[in-house]
Amino acid sequence: MLANKILLLIAETCAGCESDQIELDTPLLELNFLDSSALFDLVDLLNREAGVAIPLREVTPDNFASVRAIIDLVERLQSDAFAAQA
Repeated sequence: MLANKILLLIAETCAGCESDQIELDTPLLELNFLDSSALFDLVDLLNREAGVAIPLREVTPDNFASVRAIIDLVERLQSDAFAAQA
């Protein structure tokens, strides 16, 4: 599941964080769970695992505020890509 992979990546890149401390609605940026390096590692993970390219204009605080926001972004980008192919 993509959410679990996101949680693991955040826990690995955040000093002192454990994956069980982070939930779908945990405010990642407010709690400094994501720094700029981790953010771009996360974008790479989403590209590989979900098959979506995250445009730079989509790398915003709102889209990366929580794991739920990240999943919503991925689903929206996948839907947009599917609609463009139809």
